[in-house]
Amino acid sequence: MKKILLIFIFTLMASAKIELPENFITDFEQTIINDKGKKINYSGNVAFKQVREILIGEDGTQKEFVSKFFKWNYKKPTDKEVCSDGVEIIVIDHDLEQVSKYLIDDGLDLEKVLKVAEQISNRDYKAVYKDVEYLITLNNKGELEKIFYTDSLDNRVKIIFKNMRYDVDSFSDKLLECDMPQDYDIIEG
Repeated sequence: MKKILLIFIFTLMASAKIELPENFITDFEQTIINDKGKKINYSGNVAFKQVREILIGEDGTQKEFVSKFFKWNYKKPTDKEVCSDGVEIIVIDHDLEQVSKYLIDDGLDLEKVLKVAEQISNRDYKAVYKDVEYLITLNNKGELEKIFYTDSLDNRVKIIFKNMRYDVDSFSDKLLECDMPQDYDIIEG
């Protein structure tokens, strides 16, 4: 009986999936340690929103499109905004008075990482996406709490989410807007 119960519990754990909510707002602390051991600590807040659209083709077929918007507000040690619509990233560095725009070709696609995540313990998951291994921890409510990974430049990255709020009813699209001052230098990448 114990053996059957253990197999049942393992099957439930292995089949559990992490789903992103329609939106969330949270504070974060991010630590990056480069391959030489230099450590940088960042903190701020992040907002995320998914927008789902159903488009109907001429033949009557329906296709669902999901747009994902992020805005990271870095407050320490530098004042920076990072906005993304899933296609382009805009980085506004207020300390350098500079705006950088990039098309997304590689980076952390949180939704895709979570889709391939497999549960390894009660609140911990492991995912391998684009040859990068991610360790993900959920809080007691099943919300994102921590993400650990090593990026393509061999930086060890740890992001801890605090005060996570999923599916915020009063979510305003203003939370996702980047303020691009007209007098900042613009770099297209």
